[in-house]
Amino acid sequence: MTKLCREVWIEVNLDAIKKNVRAIRHHIPKKSKIMAVVKANGYGHGSVEVARHALEHGASELAVASVEEGIVLRKAGITAPILVLGFTSLSCVKKSAAWNIELSAFQVDWIKKANRILENEESTSRLGIHINVDTGMGRLGVRTKEKLLVVVEALTESKFLRWSGIFTHFSTADEADTTLTKLQHEKFINFLSFLKNRGIELPTVHMSNTAAAIAFPEYSADMIRLGIGLYGLYPSDYIKQLNLVKLEPALSLKARIAYVKTMRTEPRTISYGATYIAEPEEVIATLPVGYADGYSRALSNRGFVLHRGKRVPVVGRVTMDMIMVSLGESEGKQGEEVVIYGHQKGAEIPVDEVAEMLNTINYEVVSTLSRRVPRFYIRDGEIFKVSTPVMYV
Repeated sequence: MTKLCREVWIEVNLDAIKKNVRAIRHHIPKKSKIMAVVKANGYGHGSVEVARHALEHGASELAVASVEEGIVLRKAGITAPILVLGFTSLSCVKKSAAWNIELSAFQVDWIKKANRILENEESTSRLGIHINVDTGMGRLGVRTKEKLLVVVEALTESKFLRWSGIFTHFSTADEADTTLTKLQHEKFINFLSFLKNRGIELPTVHMSNTAAAIAFPEYSADMIRLGIGLYGLYPSDYIKQLNLVKLEPALSLKARIAYVKTMRTEPRTISYGATYIAEPEEVIATLPVGYADGYSRALSNRGFVLHRGKRVPVVGRVTMDMIMVSLGESEGKQGEEVVIYGHQKGAEIPVDEVAEMLNTINYEVVSTLSRRVPRFYIRDGEIFKVSTPVMYV
């Protein structure tokens, strides 16, 4: 294993990524493609390696949140289609075309201005555009059939833009009450029928996120967008309890103990604010991980880690670069491996549990893990690559 000067790291099991893609592949119709969503640095896992592995094992396209995220993938040599799911300003249209990164759009003025921007470019290929239809998410998208028709006409008349997709996004597909999801699906199908009845040939149609792909495989259309499920996490406990697809978490967060002290003398206060006072003879270990690494300060005096296969509590406030944990009266050694998220000797700290403790979702817990934490990529049970922004000497 690569020697780290600051011993905190993330392990990403690419074998789990492969299993998750294949599990979804077997669950949805054969005709439906898989778009792997690798925005937010691959939900904290690392976009480049996840994208490569997903494409190798069943995905055919990629999705990101910004042109810049797409360029990262292109610079890594990835040639698969890439779609920016969110809004892109007109100032980045040339850059998108130059890097062959498709964009989402839903406004006539935007389409006309984008076409004019590309008029003086020498590119021989037209920039792919996916039309976003708002059927109930309420973020971005065309909201009426009349406006959709105008957008489609503007796009099909464009000499420099190509209509390559049309999509919507379900807002409650991860919930037990399926009423709104079914209404959104019905509305979207209505929009598509409206176009087809006017003799308009549709491009790639996609609507399902991970939740919908699992709960409603019949909604998979031409393609599904596999986000959180790609990483082995379920969109909600409800989707997990359906027990329709077996997913395997790909990420672990680990550290080595930096210092161990037995509290025999005063002071026995721990961390900022002195919110924890250790008992006499209590063993306290310091770990080199903090909120700047993505370990939330809200876990102060609440979180747990695994030491020798047993849960031990986080004590005192989480600081920017360090946390303290109580080993009770157990021994601890400098350099011992501690698991912050993941498994150790049959015990587990699941990301879902941490999310519940923080009153948030697993998406946030993993996607906010800092880029300064090295990623160790595991394939066929062995570490084959280390990705870190820091040069270790």
